[in-house]
Amino acid sequence: MLAWLAWAVLRVLRSTTRFEVVGADRLERQWSASRPIVFAFWHGRSIMLPFLVRGRRDAYIMNSTHRDGEIITRALERFGIHSTRGSSTRGAVAGTLALLRALKRGSSVALIPDGPRGPAGVAKAGAVELASTAGAPLFPLSFSASRAIRLRGWDRMMLPVPGARVVCVVGEALAVTDGAHGRSDREVLRSALEVRLKEVTRLADRMAGRPEEPT
Repeated sequence: MLAWLAWAVLRVLRSTTRFEVVGADRLERQWSASRPIVFAFWHGRSIMLPFLVRGRRDAYIMNSTHRDGEIITRALERFGIHSTRGSSTRGAVAGTLALLRALKRGSSVALIPDGPRGPAGVAKAGAVELASTAGAPLFPLSFSASRAIRLRGWDRMMLPVPGARVVCVVGEALAVTDGAHGRSDREVLRSALEVRLKEVTRLADRMAGRPEEPT
């Protein structure tokens, strides 16, 4: 029932907001060529993700093994998004290996670098390591809305309200396909991903007509 309710809320959001994607051609070129991609976004700007990848039956995301993760998993299945189970605190290895196998099969993967518990706006290295291992491009993206509610919590989740203009910005891919072999290489790429995520978030805010605010 909770999964159905989450799905229904998302459907209402999509039907009552004006949704546009800036830089969608960057993803479409990869998908049209049947190439796998990794795209990364902040936890607090993730609510509209299903509408970016809807219809891509080969899209995967990792959700936690807890009850909340099960609710999200079942809701996302209704949008054609598959889930692997795991988090940084439980089942991380199994969940990451499942994502890697999905990429090797040619599927695309979505990751939340500051999840599952923050700190907000600080990228962990997992997205860089996964993209590098799979030889897949890593795209930073972010959402914003002209009018929205910011929920309480560590990530201050942005929830658009009916009538809002919602903008998703897809940034240039990070060049991680040559592999990040050493710790210093991974740190450089992790830092670059964090910077680019903040840049696309600021751009999304400006394009949506929303004053710049914390990630």
